[in-house]
Amino acid sequence: MKRIIFAGKLLMCCWIIQPNIAFATEGASSYYFPGSATTFATSVAPTPGFMFVNEMLFYSGKAQKAVLRGKVNLDLHANAFYNYVGGFYTFNKPVLGGKLQVGGLVPIGHTDLNAKVNTISVSDTDTNIGDSIVSAALYYGKGKVRYKLTESIFVPTGAYSTGNLSNTGRNYWAFDTSVAISWLNLKRKTEITLTPGIMFNTKNTETDYKSGSEFHVDLAMNKYFTKNFAAGIHSYYYRQVSDDSGRGAKLGGFRGGSLGVGPAILWTPPAGKGKVSVIAKWLHDVHQSNRLHGDYAQITLGYKF
Repeated sequence: MKRIIFAGKLLMCCWIIQPNIAFATEGASSYYFPGSATTFATSVAPTPGFMFVNEMLFYSGKAQKAVLRGKVNLDLHANAFYNYVGGFYTFNKPVLGGKLQVGGLVPIGHTDLNAKVNTISVSDTDTNIGDSIVSAALYYGKGKVRYKLTESIFVPTGAYSTGNLSNTGRNYWAFDTSVAISWLNLKRKTEITLTPGIMFNTKNTETDYKSGSEFHVDLAMNKYFTKNFAAGIHSYYYRQVSDDSGRGAKLGGFRGGSLGVGPAILWTPPAGKGKVSVIAKWLHDVHQSNRLHGDYAQITLGYKF
C-alpha cells in the first residue's frame, strides 16, 4: 500500500495544475480544469527529489452562448488538446512545518472552435504554445489524515490575438489556492480526498474583460487493488462566485456553474520499479449553466528520479 501511495503521489503533485481549457467566464472558459486537483493519494508527501511530468489534457463540448473577441458568439462547439511538460522538486528539509514542493509546466496546445456571430457561421483553429503554470505545495500530516496546501499561478505565455476566434492562450493572469484533505484507510486500501479551492482572475487587457472569481471542489474515492493498480470514482463541483466585469462583458455577470463525474485509474508498471506512474481520468458534465457542456480527459505520465 505504501508503494502505491508513493507511486501515485509522483503524479499527484503535478495535479496542482488546473490548465486552461475548462469552460466558464470569458469564452465560457477558465483556467480551472475539472477534477485536476485531486487524483490518487493527493495529500501524501512525495519522496524528496526531482520528478519529470508529462500531462495531456483533452476537452470537447458546446455552449449556447459566450463572449469571444468582444463579441457574443452563439452555438459554440469547442475541442482542445494540451500537452504539458515540466518538473517538480520536493525538498527534504521541512518548510513551515511541512514538506515543500515547487515546480512548473509549459504546454503546447491545439484548439478548434466553431460558432455563429450575427447568424454567420465562423470557425478557427490554433496550434501554439499555451499559458504556463508555476506552483508550490506544502504537505502536512501522517497516518490516516493528510493535508496539502497549494498555490498555483497561471502565466499568460500563450499565443493570443483578438483577431483569432481560437487561441491557445488566455491573455491574463490567474491565482488559484486550494487545500486537499485526504482520509486513508490502509487496512481496507481505500482513500477519500476532498479539495476545495478558489481562483482569482486578472483582466484581459485586449478585450477589457475581467472574469469573475471561481470556487471549485474536487472529490476522489479510490480503491487500491494491487501494489500496481488502483481505480476510483471522481467528481467535481464548480461555481463562479463573482460577476464578470469590464466593457467586454457583453453578457453581464455571466456566472457559470457545473457538476461532473467519471472514472479514474492509476497504474505503476512493474518494470518501472515504482519510479513510473500512469494516471488516466475521464469526467462528464451532468449539469452546467453558462459553460461549455461536455467531456474532460486527462492522461499523466510521471517519472521519479
